[in-house]
Amino acid sequence: MVAASGTAALAGCTFQYDDDGFEVSLDSDDSDDASDDSGTGDDSSSEPSDDTATDDTAGSTDDDGSDSTDDDGTDSTDDDATDPADDDGTDAADDDDDDPGETDDEATLSFSEDCIGVDPSNLAIDELSGNRWRISSGNVGLLVFDEKEHAEAGKEIIEHYGFTSICFVRRPDPSMTYWLVDGDAPTASGTPAGGEDCIGVDPSDLAIDEISGDRWRIRSGNTGLIVFDEKENAERAKEVIEHYGFTSICFVGRPNPPMTYWTD
Repeated sequence: MVAASGTAALAGCTFQYDDDGFEVSLDSDDSDDASDDSGTGDDSSSEPSDDTATDDTAGSTDDDGSDSTDDDGTDSTDDDATDPADDDGTDAADDDDDDPGETDDEATLSFSEDCIGVDPSNLAIDELSGNRWRISSGNVGLLVFDEKEHAEAGKEIIEHYGFTSICFVRRPDPSMTYWLVDGDAPTASGTPAGGEDCIGVDPSDLAIDEISGDRWRIRSGNTGLIVFDEKENAERAKEVIEHYGFTSICFVGRPNPPMTYWTD
């Protein structure tokens, strides 16, 4: 990415514009690196730097319990909590009681989602300074990768599922990002050519545990999924998983994956 030439704030999200006119969302703690020499927003996926992303994701080892076995004897997995986003703090009304005929599938979340639109038919991979690679949709930067092969795998997955939005739980530095297709959980026949690295999730069997360091972990059965610094964020993420009925969490480039996504 070229040096940033300007920034703009829109709908609770911060963007930067590089010399090529690319509008880039600011993602994670990596923003310090990305904005200094590449012009892209920080990328939670590329270089997760906070404990919730790097220490407590599937496949990594964490001495506070987000590793395969914690103090409670439960297994935990590695989660890339990477891509960052800012929540606008507004609450969406729950209409379940207003409409007696409404089903669980029609229920709304108790908070407003923080999402960025994606055009899966208009993706590009750009080389940035520092030998990094960015996936963009139109003028919007989505993810930054240290390895070109991971960027190519990420682009292939976005196209395979036809993701139309990327969403975040509490920007900046979100511990959870998820992708949707026209407002629904992603699903697709077959698998991408490069394969997938996924862990099964039972959305009907989720729990939140407090672990050392005043952090909070979501688990499905005995499998740890994501770790958060704030209990409120863990509760929101749990609500998202249950709302969309996600049955898998998938990764690109573990350990410390620059991209995670959830599927039905």
